[in-house]
Amino acid sequence: MKYITTLFTLIVVIGCSTTQSNIQVDSIETFNLDNYNDFNIKINTSNMSAEINPIVLESFKEELKGAISERGLKFNKESNFIFEINFTTKDSVESDRMDYYYSRYYWDYYRFRDNVYTVTENILRVNLKDLQQEKTVWTVVTVWRDGSNRAISSDDASAILVDEIMLSFL
Repeated sequence: MKYITTLFTLIVVIGCSTTQSNIQVDSIETFNLDNYNDFNIKINTSNMSAEINPIVLESFKEELKGAISERGLKFNKESNFIFEINFTTKDSVESDRMDYYYSRYYWDYYRFRDNVYTVTENILRVNLKDLQQEKTVWTVVTVWRDGSNRAISSDDASAILVDEIMLSFL
């Protein structure tokens, strides 16, 4: 029994350690969050479509605001250090090609029958701009499909995303 629990524990540890993050982070080499005292957060609404829920974005903004405040920065609407939240959706057409589909009862000889469907991807990008330097110093992007458990509309996924963003500052 000891070997079985040890093996099970090893499998769980390896499985958890190989889980990949869903975010991509990039920053300039000289960026350090500790060099700043205050921040502001803005949601870019210029290109937002009607299918985007503003309540979800406001909730994400408040979670991010709380996490950054816990890090020691103070929220200030007049700050030159701005987190800019951009959210968009992108539809793509995908297909599953079926060659010689076989079921238990018949062969299907329609060689190029396609199952065509539309997939909606949600893209969230957070840019960190230093207005004194007039440039973006840090950025993060994440992509998920509609109905995914990584959607920021669920509280757990939103909290996990904010935690991953805060880990990127270490």
